[in-house]
Amino acid sequence: MNANEQLSHLLHATFPAQPMPTQFFWRKDLHDDSYEFRRDLLEWLGQRPWTEIKMRNWAMMAEPCLLREHLEPATFLYYLPSLFLGAIEDPGYVGRALEAIIPSGRDRKPKGLWWRELLETISLDQCAAIRAFIAHVRSNLLRSDLGPFSITRDEALTSEAETFWDAQIALKKGV
Repeated sequence: MNANEQLSHLLHATFPAQPMPTQFFWRKDLHDDSYEFRRDLLEWLGQRPWTEIKMRNWAMMAEPCLLREHLEPATFLYYLPSLFLGAIEDPGYVGRALEAIIPSGRDRKPKGLWWRELLETISLDQCAAIRAFIAHVRSNLLRSDLGPFSITRDEALTSEAETFWDAQIALKKGV
């Protein structure tokens, strides 16, 4: 089994396709279904198992880091493996997947109720699977030919994601 297949197997085991989330949109999202982001989410993700969602679905919407807080945190987690697998199939979308799993802002600190709920909802195994995706990106998908004193955007996002999820795993373990 190659590295892509191993990660796919881990994601399928850690994020089951059934049962699907009962609450699609976050209860704090005040927009109605005519709002563009909500329409996109319904059209490209709505009520389909995550195993049927491909990168082309994600590519038809705004950046996941802009969309995530319209979804219930558990629903975002449910669809997250499809974004990871899509980025593995098409590494041009790695940045999109990495930005989806780290808080916005320069300090990359989780702020607000949505992030608190997400971090309370996520299991240690799911944190570890996210960290395995980040490690897979670092080992297999980053290709920098800029030289030793330059880094790409994806390399910077990978470092930020490593720092963030290492801290979350330590918190979950009580370290």
